[in-house]
Amino acid sequence: MVDVFKHYLTDIVSSNVVRFCRGRWVGVHVEGRDSGGGQILVRYFRGKPLRIDGVNDVLNILKRLEALKPRTIYATINVYSRLEDFEDVASLPNITACMPTWDVDNALENWRVTLAIADEIVRFLDGEGVVKSVIVKWSGRGCHIHIHPLAFSRDLYGRIHPLDLAYAVVEYVILKLYSRIVDIALSSNADSLRVENKIDVQRLFTAPLSLHRCLDVVCVCIDPYRILDFMPDMANPYGFKHFNDWDRYVEGEGDDLALKSFNTVGSYIKPMKAKRRKHPPLDKQILDVLSKFNSENI
Repeated sequence: MVDVFKHYLTDIVSSNVVRFCRGRWVGVHVEGRDSGGGQILVRYFRGKPLRIDGVNDVLNILKRLEALKPRTIYATINVYSRLEDFEDVASLPNITACMPTWDVDNALENWRVTLAIADEIVRFLDGEGVVKSVIVKWSGRGCHIHIHPLAFSRDLYGRIHPLDLAYAVVEYVILKLYSRIVDIALSSNADSLRVENKIDVQRLFTAPLSLHRCLDVVCVCIDPYRILDFMPDMANPYGFKHFNDWDRYVEGEGDDLALKSFNTVGSYIKPMKAKRRKHPPLDKQILDVLSKFNSENI
């Protein structure tokens, strides 16, 4: 069993957590359970949004939540100009940047398929000019692929709301890679594969080097151009291998992709409810085709 306090208070872990969480709304999964048996996610303390701006904040949060047994640290895809009250996290104008994210979820035994999908996404982004602002994380059972929120210029954020921008970029890439993703899933019989656009106003993702909420593994970052070299044992909390330069970025290198995506997909904030997908969700199509294939071969 991992010593949670000892893990988070090592220099490399605490510094990575701070680098990811600074300016974002933080959430902490604890081992304590609610009345329905679900794992509790803490996002406020004494009515104020949780935040981490320095190493001391990591220690303070662990101490405050000690009775609940804190486990996993997350932060929002959104970066905020102010994080003091509930109104701050509920205010769309308070969001200054947003991190486009592809959530590639899969059964652990299909980890090579997961990496293949992540590699396809990174290659596509590279072809669109997003070369030095991509973050790839192994979450424990799957991958998160992010574009650094500061890869988009201030001028563009002034014209397109950060949530609109992030939603459009993620959806555009999924649409462009739709057939390729389905082909990889079907050729591998990976019916558990999910590639999802989870952009929303409160969305959280795991901080680098945070512990998984259930598994004794850490969320390690992977060199985007060496994804296929990754092995799951690199996420061992007692000897992890981590790409520590994950937060590099080039401001503006995502602008062309963002404009193309927004002009194709449109907004997240209001029109999204009326928007119709060109294709059914990836997981539904994969399951339908696999079911048909299996029935034909009985």
